[in-house]
Amino acid sequence: MYIKIYQIVFFIIIFFTKIIAAEAYFDISENNIKIETNFNGKEVIIFGILNDNQETIITIKGPEKNSIIQKKERILGFWFNAKKITYNKIPSIFFIASSDNIKNILPTSTIIKEELSFEYLLENKLSKRNFISDVPLDTWKSNFVRIKKSKDLFKEYIIEKIDNKLFQTRVFFPAKSIPGEYKVNVYQIKNNVILNNKEKIITLKKSGMGSHIYDFAHNHSAAYGFFTIIFAVLSGLLAATLFRRS
Repeated sequence: MYIKIYQIVFFIIIFFTKIIAAEAYFDISENNIKIETNFNGKEVIIFGILNDNQETIITIKGPEKNSIIQKKERILGFWFNAKKITYNKIPSIFFIASSDNIKNILPTSTIIKEELSFEYLLENKLSKRNFISDVPLDTWKSNFVRIKKSKDLFKEYIIEKIDNKLFQTRVFFPAKSIPGEYKVNVYQIKNNVILNNKEKIITLKKSGMGSHIYDFAHNHSAAYGFFTIIFAVLSGLLAATLFRRS
């Protein structure tokens, strides 16, 4: 009797272990981050289970917005932003970590489709430009990524393996991170194929007075602009008055 119960429990444990392994189990140290006036950035730890004979890729992306890159040119002795390209729906932050070089574990077509590389991120993105050129825009794309990296908005991290059973990655959201939802995806790869992909969300939200100002600015942009101008004018008049009295 006891032997049968033990066997049943054993098979249940094995069964659920396989399910967890198949689902790419992972968790996040903190999935709700408050952006207060003294916000200087936040470190988040992503950790999970390593599966035998499989590679792991972690990405953090979001929120998407249109991004502009401009090029200055000298015209009549003055420098102007003469050329401009706008890329649509680009993640404001893109972090990535991999247990091996991504090009070694996935074909280029999959990397482009899943947007798993800075190099290929702009391949399928719509763009607008104010100039005509027969020259490939590779330089523009590489400069765009370089600028993002210099601001720590695009960054590659390391997957730390713990006893070859667990993994963890520490990522840092910089102070300039914008409010919104950031998608955290963990991919499991074997034989150059993505076996599964599990997603969780990290939410960055403004709190306190900054939250009210941010919401008002986005929900009533015209009124916010008007009050900003009025405030600037009144501040200038007050400063001028105090200066004359002194």
